[in-house]
Amino acid sequence: MKIMYLILGIISFLIGLIGIILPIIPTTPFMLLTSFCLLKSSDKLNEKFIKTKFYKEHVKPFKENKGMTLKTKLMILIPVGLILLMMFVFIRSSIMRCVIVIMFTIKIIVFTKIKTLKVEVISNDK
Repeated sequence: MKIMYLILGIISFLIGLIGIILPIIPTTPFMLLTSFCLLKSSDKLNEKFIKTKFYKEHVKPFKENKGMTLKTKLMILIPVGLILLMMFVFIRSSIMRCVIVIMFTIKIIVFTKIKTLKVEVISNDK
């Protein structure tokens, strides 16, 4: 069973990395899944992942506080919105334009359902 968790952890980590570049893939949920899978597969791998800068900056605050600050939400949504807008303008296919509108709408809905934190929590172990 540990091998299955390891494989799933590696796959979710790779998808999360792709999500950093592609705005249509959410990064944080895949990194949370990576953390869970690595924890189940290997304590050593989980410790390495928890010590990464990416985990400390993006996953840990979300995991501990069950939400994001408005600044974090906007830092994710604005670039995504701009990229999707550019795609919408340059793509001539009506079907693809509908897909882009649906993707952006889903992203807005998901981010409005995530609790908005008042202040950014500062961690001492950075």
